Amino acid sequence: MTPARVAGWVLAAVAAVVVVVLLVPVGGGLYGVAQLVSFRAVLGAGALAVALLLAAVPWARRPMLPLVVVLAVGAVGQAGVLAWRSVPLPGTGATTAAATRSASGELVVLSFNTLDVVRAPVLADLVDAQDADVVVLPETSAGTAHDVAALLADRGRPMQVLTAPGDVPTIAGTALLVSPDVGRYADADPLPTRLGSLRAEPVDDGPVLVAAHPLAPIQRSAMRTWREETALVARTCAQTPGAIVAGDLNATLDHPGLRSLGPCVDAARAAGMGAHGTWPASAPTLLAAPIDHVLVDGRRWRVTSFDVLPPTGGSDHRPVVARHVAR
Repeated sequence: MTPARVAGWVLAAVAAVVVVVLLVPVGGGLYGVAQLVSFRAVLGAGALAVALLLAAVPWARRPMLPLVVVLAVGAVGQAGVLAWRSVPLPGTGATTAAATRSASGELVVLSFNTLDVVRAPVLADLVDAQDADVVVLPETSAGTAHDVAALLADRGRPMQVLTAPGDVPTIAGTALLVSPDVGRYADADPLPTRLGSLRAEPVDDGPVLVAAHPLAPIQRSAMRTWREETALVARTCAQTPGAIVAGDLNATLDHPGLRSLGPCVDAARAAGMGAHGTWPASAPTLLAAPIDHVLVDGRRWRVTSFDVLPPTGGSDHRPVVARHVAR
């Protein structure tokens, strides 16, 4: 065997390990892997591009054939995962269109990390356009949230405002706006996340609402806190009958915190929109990371639709809106 062919087999073996790790992310909680698996479409497209490039170079075709095969398998595998997440879950009755928006008894949840740059009039128009009943706004100041509520009240859409500050001075906390049609809520209890999260208990028979923003896995030192906080949010949903959880969860369904949701379901996955991402807003949704979520207790709620909305107001996230009906 020539040195070139030996090198081809060695590279293929290394690539096979990488493909398996990124395709079946058992290491999705590790620094580096966690960031890469957030962008499955990019990984698949990159693997396919390299495979085609190697296949197109005459001198590389034979010695690099094993590597080409491994990369092609990796690309097909990533495409397969995205295709599977684009199929609605059985029994949800979900659609990705907004045609069901006015359905009787429908509960509409809007979540939008505003980066604290989206102005109150823009947010009020967004809430109006989506006919939202529950609005979760990570990285939004309490002042902006109250301004949005005031604008909506002037339009005949009163909203209760609950807020949770974060522990990072440079990042605004999280706000929750709730229509009185959903229920009345006492002062919210904070969830222990550094960026500000809250749990709102109903005074009457409304659902428990959780507005969440776990820490992002932006550096190695943040990984433990990120794993703990995302797991806390998912566990809160799983252990709370009838819960609705929404926000910038800084995790995808491939990450450990969201891999096991118990009785809760991810609205995007239920509606066949699990392959569409929200960050960064400048990227097409199929290339973006799906880190903004709405989770609901599947025993109480049936998802009717989920949409990733266009970039809005200069935020680096796209808004998402999920619609549900009670079972």
